Amino acid sequence: MARSIQPASTPAARAYRAAGARRAFTMIEILVVTVILSIVAAIVAPEFGTRDDLQCSSAARQVIADLLYAQNRAIATGQWHYVVFDTGSQSYSVYAGTASGPQTLLTIPATGMPYTMSFSAVTGCNVGQSVGSGNVTLSSANFSASPTLSFDELGVPYSFSSSTNTALSSAGTVSLACGGSAMTVSVQPNTGDVTSP
Repeated sequence: MARSIQPASTPAARAYRAAGARRAFTMIEILVVTVILSIVAAIVAPEFGTRDDLQCSSAARQVIADLLYAQNRAIATGQWHYVVFDTGSQSYSVYAGTASGPQTLLTIPATGMPYTMSFSAVTGCNVGQSVGSGNVTLSSANFSASPTLSFDELGVPYSFSSSTNTALSSAGTVSLACGGSAMTVSVQPNTGDVTSP
């Protein structure tokens, strides 16, 4: 009589047979994963809602870039430059001028359009470019109680009002809002450093 040879019962052989017997997930495992994914979705979903914070941050970066452009152009050309904010029309413009005030509205180098930036979602008007997505509003611009900021030939910031430039005694601010988010751009006295938290 011939005997059949059985494979040795090693731990590797037992693990191989056990893996072959279990090829699917159990209902408990599927439910646990579903519950975990639901909790994560509930936490993360509100973050992808309106994105007001990103729109406000984007508009603040644009304002910072334009203020730095005016400051750098004042230094490069040796000529006073002005950034005139208007909360009524929700816009600001960049001018070249003299110590007595703004004179020439600049054009945007890339497009040749007037350097007037609008916060409102207006189409077909004579503005150089929109700032943000149309949901961002210009809440205030305050440079020592004036909405106009000027830079001299050295890039030092001043408050301009009634043909008089006065050096900033404290930080000037531009406040932006978008839905539930708000952001403030600051211009430091003396140095003209432009920052946003």
